[in-house]
Amino acid sequence: MRQLLLFLHILLAMTWVGGIMFVEWGVFPATLTFSYKNQRKFLLAMMKWVHPFLTLAGVLVIITGVLLGTVFGPLSSWESMYQTPYGQKWLLALSIGVVTLLWGTFVGYFQMMRLFKTDFYWVEAEIGNPSVLYKQLLRLGALESVEVIGFMALLFLMISF
Repeated sequence: MRQLLLFLHILLAMTWVGGIMFVEWGVFPATLTFSYKNQRKFLLAMMKWVHPFLTLAGVLVIITGVLLGTVFGPLSSWESMYQTPYGQKWLLALSIGVVTLLWGTFVGYFQMMRLFKTDFYWVEAEIGNPSVLYKQLLRLGALESVEVIGFMALLFLMISF
């Protein structure tokens, strides 16, 4: 059962991280070839569709990670979580995972949707002043990089277990 849960944990993690990275580094740059109007329309529709699935994958990664560390793992008491190196790394990974998920769900996503729904930036770009939009996209990219940093920290921790 533990091996099946571990497989599911890894598969869900690849879905969560891979999905977000593909959108940020694959889909988004590809939309730069669209007109501003079509770029906005496509990205808004895509994010509304993909966000719940990636959020669910992140939640399930965390749940399976908790189960792997506790029910199917060595952490049988609160003391073992705080007093063993494994428990300390596990708590750190849990904390980073939760913060990364919450950041992406409530900060990154809402800022992204705010940008896509604000007419001003897109109208300005359409009439020949794209610098206003690019500034907001750069700001959004910086916000979204928090997730990437969280994923890298989690990967480092998983390798060190």
